[in-house]
Amino acid sequence: MLEMKKYLKKFMESHSEYAFDFYLGEWQTDFLRFFNSQTNYNITKKTLALDVTVEKDKKKYSFSLSNPSQGDVEKALNEGLALLPSLPADSDFPGFEDNAELFAYKEMTSSLEQVPAEDKINILTELAKMADHYDFGIYGTFITLYKKGYKMNSTGLDKEFFVSPVMLDVKGVSRKNMVTVIHSYGGNDLSHFDLSSFSKALEEKIKKATLNIVDVDPGDYTVILGPHAAGELLRYLMFGAYADALDQGSSYFKGKLNEKVFPENFSVISDPLHPQLITIPYNEDGHIAKKLPLIDNGIFKNFIVNNYFAHKLNMEKNGSVGLGAMVLDKGTKSLEEMIKSIDRGLYISNIHYMNFINQQETSVTGLTRDGTFLIENGEITKVVNNLRFTEKLAEIFKHTVALENIQHTVPVSQNYGNFNIFNSLIPHVKTSKFKITSSTKTI
Repeated sequence: MLEMKKYLKKFMESHSEYAFDFYLGEWQTDFLRFFNSQTNYNITKKTLALDVTVEKDKKKYSFSLSNPSQGDVEKALNEGLALLPSLPADSDFPGFEDNAELFAYKEMTSSLEQVPAEDKINILTELAKMADHYDFGIYGTFITLYKKGYKMNSTGLDKEFFVSPVMLDVKGVSRKNMVTVIHSYGGNDLSHFDLSSFSKALEEKIKKATLNIVDVDPGDYTVILGPHAAGELLRYLMFGAYADALDQGSSYFKGKLNEKVFPENFSVISDPLHPQLITIPYNEDGHIAKKLPLIDNGIFKNFIVNNYFAHKLNMEKNGSVGLGAMVLDKGTKSLEEMIKSIDRGLYISNIHYMNFINQQETSVTGLTRDGTFLIENGEITKVVNNLRFTEKLAEIFKHTVALENIQHTVPVSQNYGNFNIFNSLIPHVKTSKFKITSSTKTI
């Protein structure tokens, strides 16, 4: 990788009439998949990735290569230079990121070495023993990632990217009727992972999943959203906090800056250095990552603004990594207190197949998944078949009446080009408005 980096810098210097932006990165994953409490396969994959943008006279050409040779790169670069004159100019292009701040890495240890396959299998074996007692199998993934690379451009930017997180995603599945529950962990390492606590939390969910199964009628329900469900709904809502959504006219937050849009107990920040979250050193432009309040006591405070849209929309760029490090502030109620406060309602663990109907209005439709339960007289009493919902995300969170006094890490993996893992910190959320439109009649 270092030889390729030298070549790219030399090419950039020898073509000084052009501007270049490079991301050269190497990523490796150990991907352990388990199925019905048995290891299904363990894959180790290593990839060199190159993302390039070349610009002249505000005309840009971008391309990506996977595992390229120097000859592949040279050919693609020369083809890009030849194409540039025929492309339309982007009058809003301000030049590439020029933030010079460097992230101070404390260490660069590899999770692949810290959490070998043997350790993963030992953890999964213990979880499988617990689940088998209830005639449940465990399914899911245990992933370690090592990602290192360089961001360089014609402004003199030369920054080293490094991250090596861990992600454990477990589903307990009933062998009797296929009812599922989910529990997850994600972080820089396993320093915040406790097997006993993780197993106990999964066991409590499995116990509830052994209850009888019922349907419920359509209607508005008081709902407790589990961390996975609340995190997914919140991510979709906060897509509107990105400056590109504002520019495209799809942002719910247009015209709402510094206005109160949610209850006072509702605060969201993006915090790439939070000790329980996966550290993110820089945003995609190469700007050093910054903590940014998004919603403060119900008031919308900031858009997530990168280098390009700062210029186009006359806003200040803020280096935020946005939803890559999202934290929803905790509240004052225990989960038990929240459940006891409901005469009749639902507990929704997770969300599946959610899509926007109208992004600016935040209207979505989707399905519940991985454990939906009926609450009656302050107790979880039955498993509910998966449900279809149609609702405005803003309305769900506007009707937040309580937040749990504990936050949970909710990891998410992405494989759009380069494999990536990030996580959020999310408490349980109680909302008094959640519109169920129908039952799927299935688990």
